[in-house]
Amino acid sequence: MTSVTRVQSTSLHTEDFCELQEALTDWDQEYFQLSPGKFKGSVELVQVGATQIMRECWGRKIRYRGTTPPGAFGFALALEQTETSDWVGYKADRDTVILQAPGREADLVPTDHWDALVLSVPEEEVHTLTRALSGGELSGELHGTITLSKEAAARLRHLGRDFLTRAKSHSSDSVSLVASQAAQFVRAFVWEVIREQERAKFFAEPVKQGAIVRHATDLATTPGSGKLGLADICAQLGISLRTLHYAFQDVTGMSSAAWLRRTRLNHVHTALKKASPRDVKIKDVAQENGFFHYGHFSEQYSRLYGFAPMQTLHAT
Repeated sequence: MTSVTRVQSTSLHTEDFCELQEALTDWDQEYFQLSPGKFKGSVELVQVGATQIMRECWGRKIRYRGTTPPGAFGFALALEQTETSDWVGYKADRDTVILQAPGREADLVPTDHWDALVLSVPEEEVHTLTRALSGGELSGELHGTITLSKEAAARLRHLGRDFLTRAKSHSSDSVSLVASQAAQFVRAFVWEVIREQERAKFFAEPVKQGAIVRHATDLATTPGSGKLGLADICAQLGISLRTLHYAFQDVTGMSSAAWLRRTRLNHVHTALKKASPRDVKIKDVAQENGFFHYGHFSEQYSRLYGFAPMQTLHAT
């Protein structure tokens, strides 16, 4: 008896970036809002077996940090992008494919308005396609960036949009057709990556600026680090304030102070969303994350999210 590949479709439009993060249940990831204003985002996801093909949109600058679904490669290609994004310290423009290897954690800091095709493809399928298409094995780890020709990038955008449009309207009688179309799109996507592989820049570790940003962020957001200032972070990393500042400007487009403040605000936001108004005081959560003047904290929180911290707490 022939087995039928399972096809699932999910569509979500939301004003809560945490809800968008949690909608992708197979991904081990965190989102942090970095640009001020009310968030609007969406995802259109089609899952065919273990393969995911989606279009994800962020209406504000969001930092992604995490890993792909277990045993899967991640690929992303911008549909709309006017400025460069940063992928673990490397710049990614509109025609750049972002590659994330299974089990490798990475950071993405895109532009204020990010709209992209995202694929999650099982590792074995990628290797099988590589052998079938090129007659050999991958020559390096698929974790980094590859810039396609404008023609190839445009072709993949067209194919991706077309697939998602067709898949949204599929019926129970057309599951095999959707599965076939998904396989064709994944095949085309992987083939373009393989063709450019020899000219691609792969890397085992983040570039220096990206590593500084990651380590500084980790120090500033570990439990009990609320009183840790920029000078303390520099001392622990063994770098100057100037080096810290240049690293953040290069990687995030923001000052180190603004980046770390907004990252800490995100930790407050997450804590308030998970808390009960009966059990938590906003002032205590703010102080735990380095905000010791409640008035200033409330103003900064409202400016970033478009609503007061009290609204977050009572929305749970």
